[in-house]
Amino acid sequence: MDRLFQNVQMRVRSLNHGVAHCSFLLALLLSGCSTTKQVSTFPEADAPAQAVGPTATVADSPAVGTVRPRTDHERIQRALDTLDEVRRNSAAISVERVCILLTDSTVTGSLPPVRHLELLRATLKRYREMLPPSALVRPNSVLARLIDAIPDSLVPRLRNDVHYKDLYVRKLAGSADIPVDYNAEVVKTIRYFQTTARKAFKAWLSRSTLYEPMIRSSLREAGLPEDLVYKAMIESGFNPRAYSRARAAGIWQFVSGTARLYGLKNTSGIDERRDPEKSTRAAIRHIQHLYGLFGDWRLVIAAYNCGQGRLERIIRRSGTNDFWKLKGLPRETRRHVPRFMAALIISRDPEWFGFRDVVYQVPPKYDVVPVSEYVHLRVAAECAGTTYARMRSLNPELRSGYTPPSLRGPYELRIPAGTAARFKANYARIPPDRKARMAEHRVRRGETPGGIARDWGVSTRTVLEANNIRNPRRLRVGTLLKIPIFPSGKTSRTARNRARVAAPEPDTRGKVSYRVRKGDTLWGIGRRYGVTPRQIRAWNSVGKHITPGDRLVIWRPEAPQVALANPSDLRRDGIYVVQQGDTLWDIARSFRIRVNDLKKWNRIRKPASLRVGARLLIRPSGLRSVD
Repeated sequence: MDRLFQNVQMRVRSLNHGVAHCSFLLALLLSGCSTTKQVSTFPEADAPAQAVGPTATVADSPAVGTVRPRTDHERIQRALDTLDEVRRNSAAISVERVCILLTDSTVTGSLPPVRHLELLRATLKRYREMLPPSALVRPNSVLARLIDAIPDSLVPRLRNDVHYKDLYVRKLAGSADIPVDYNAEVVKTIRYFQTTARKAFKAWLSRSTLYEPMIRSSLREAGLPEDLVYKAMIESGFNPRAYSRARAAGIWQFVSGTARLYGLKNTSGIDERRDPEKSTRAAIRHIQHLYGLFGDWRLVIAAYNCGQGRLERIIRRSGTNDFWKLKGLPRETRRHVPRFMAALIISRDPEWFGFRDVVYQVPPKYDVVPVSEYVHLRVAAECAGTTYARMRSLNPELRSGYTPPSLRGPYELRIPAGTAARFKANYARIPPDRKARMAEHRVRRGETPGGIARDWGVSTRTVLEANNIRNPRRLRVGTLLKIPIFPSGKTSRTARNRARVAAPEPDTRGKVSYRVRKGDTLWGIGRRYGVTPRQIRAWNSVGKHITPGDRLVIWRPEAPQVALANPSDLRRDGIYVVQQGDTLWDIARSFRIRVNDLKKWNRIRKPASLRVGARLLIRPSGLRSVD
């Protein structure tokens, strides 16, 4: 072909005027293509035809050996077949010569625009007539070079030419690094994206710039075709928060079972299927596995959609590996492969297909900082000087808006690029009441994870994951559980109040573990350690009754002022100041008065609300003894 191209160039240079050049092109085109209207065996555009000389004449050579001599009818038919073959190859070579000459004339500008346009239309028409219905135009073909060389001034005048449009789409399909079929299903799907699904496809194109560079880089490193990136476009439209009816999530639409196979976590606080980078790495491993099984990219794309086992059964029943001939495919899978191919073709030149008003989003840039605590993204946004919505978009895998607990090391939180130093400085100054913290709960006889979670106002899954418990049935009495207590939105007000009582300041109280004995009461235990029954119930999540053998956690005051009310502390005006560790029962017993009278004189409705420093009215004279 190179020698042919050089000969043609020499012939063009020998022409002195543009008119002579046009006459030669027209003559070459018409003389070579006059008999090709019904030809359907023209090779693909990336494999130029070679002239095939006649292999027989009308009068065949005499038979040799035992070969039966041909009849006159057979000789004539053979001669006609040979003549048709020569004409077909001669016509193909003539059209390719015109393509080369037109490409050269475009560079030199030797043709008038009107004549140039006329020859282009005639050449494209002849070329399209000789292409098989599903043939593609490869990037290294003479036709692809001709289309690329068409002047920008002539392209608008060719947009409505049916032959130019068809060949241009074939050229886009032929430039893919993965097999693309150009058939009626794909053409129909292209029109569907241009009309019915135009709004959705426009959104897909807008989001494509967010993740396409990262996905292409990952595919390239894995040695896979980069155009597999459009698999994510068809699966989710590049939306990390996409969730299907089949409970598949993320840009690669992993279901829970497949996600676990490739190491993606899915807990109450985190769903790594929604993380674009982690799910892309998992998707690449899954695609490599499928290609090793099927060896055909059409079948790989289909198996990714409907499942490996199901496709294998369909192939066995159909008796073929040709995707387009498989019988019994799910409707979604039957449409999935043409949609992938149509999306690939359109995305190669969206403006040519009418998507001229797409606003492409800027790829995210971020820093990564380690976080070891439960931190709400709103607080993290304040530390980084950004918005909550921005933090959510950078960390789509976080389901609850909180960073997960540090069971296996700190969580890598993504923040806007260039804000790491600011985040660390502000994060160190976050007050404890704005962070989620862990309360403790000692498992008692008869308790279940679900019941414990309800008491604390959190989900069962949260309790199990916070304590790394995989089998709830193995929960044992006496186990000390960690209960996440969130400052807002995640736990109930009752649970947060209970946590404030259950987790006193460690610098003012001492922790004591007490085993309940026969005859013990909450009041007696509390009196012994200078605390109230209410505090004991809150610290251990127990009711009014306790049983022997239970293990209670008690936070004892290090230096109690008074363990029991003392009558000598009564002031002259009959006022007693409540000391730490006092209860109404203790005070009433010390002053030999009734608890109900004490409540009545001081208008006390809830004995548990008694506070240290409160002033109580005491009337020791003239009252009946409580004994």
